[in-house]
Amino acid sequence: MKNAITAFGFSLFSLMLPSEARAYDLDFSNLYVFGDSLSDSGNLFNISKASNQLNPTIPITPQSPPYFQGRFSNGPIWVDYLADALDIEVKPSTDLSVVLPESPILSPITITPDGPRVSFFFNGATTNQSVNFAFGGSQAGLAGLGEFGALLPGLLTQVPGFTNDLILSDQMADPNALYILWSGANDYQSADPPNPNQVVSNIQTALNSLYNFGARNFLVLNLPDLGKIPQSLRLDSVLSSGLTDLSEQHNSVLDSTLNVLRQSLPDINLISVDQYDLFNQVLTNPGNFGFTNVTETCLDGTTFIACANPDEFLFWDGFHPTTAGHQIIAESTLAALKSQDKAKTKSVPEPVSSASLGVIGLAWLLRKQLNKSC
Repeated sequence: MKNAITAFGFSLFSLMLPSEARAYDLDFSNLYVFGDSLSDSGNLFNISKASNQLNPTIPITPQSPPYFQGRFSNGPIWVDYLADALDIEVKPSTDLSVVLPESPILSPITITPDGPRVSFFFNGATTNQSVNFAFGGSQAGLAGLGEFGALLPGLLTQVPGFTNDLILSDQMADPNALYILWSGANDYQSADPPNPNQVVSNIQTALNSLYNFGARNFLVLNLPDLGKIPQSLRLDSVLSSGLTDLSEQHNSVLDSTLNVLRQSLPDINLISVDQYDLFNQVLTNPGNFGFTNVTETCLDGTTFIACANPDEFLFWDGFHPTTAGHQIIAESTLAALKSQDKAKTKSVPEPVSSASLGVIGLAWLLRKQLNKSC
């Protein structure tokens, strides 16, 4: 029976999921990641740790452990899984920055008359390797969310940080690299959320800037239903439904904007991933994805004690998925990337279909069952 299940599971993956061997066919030379805590592989942790050494009142975020190596989860996040499948090593930008221009001293922060700031001095180090520029708390504009939001680089600061390094190095962006943009969730967490048109306009500005510097392969993710994450479920129904409305408006404007860019920018390879649909499928049929709890958090936000079965929880904390949730995001993303060859024959590339996402869930459940039985 186990052999039969294994064979069935492998056949599903070979047909619908881009396994590592198949993912190599994508042949991207590098990965560049721009976004927020959902994609941050250690940048906020690095700058908060360095700032804490100067001022102990600044908390190290996220606290690791129980968070995993500076990530906002209990294990690797989706960009880690994606990079691994593509056989690409991606470094946080804060591992490459220096304390001052032309300095050889690596530092995630630089010192200014106004205090420590995130360093965006790279001396060309970001132009020839894969880099993750995403920062926890960042918004789609210039800065971020929260008490230290003004100090955080938003999407419109992250992208110029990269393009400025290109300018200083007298280089263009690698046309064979994949450029990932996933931003907007933090914009709608403020008491006075912005109009989705403005948020998407910021994403469009970032994408256009990368394109103008020579980037051609883009992966853009929309938002899950922000009204249904644990943090929102603690709010009253009016506020949570308002976040649902904002998520849907954002995704509608983003979809229209991406379609226009596909038509107007020559040679662009623009791939979208429907996280809203994937998230709702997981909420509707959690068992198909191996989850027993999709509404509560595994990590107690007060005691910082984790549950005993994190792989059965969709959420690690009130906003972020467990590493099991991130794996599903990565697999849906890989499926979208693998569909690009078919999409190139159409005028408008299509996101991963609901049927494909359903098979992703079934295959993922089979994998988890096999792991438990081994």
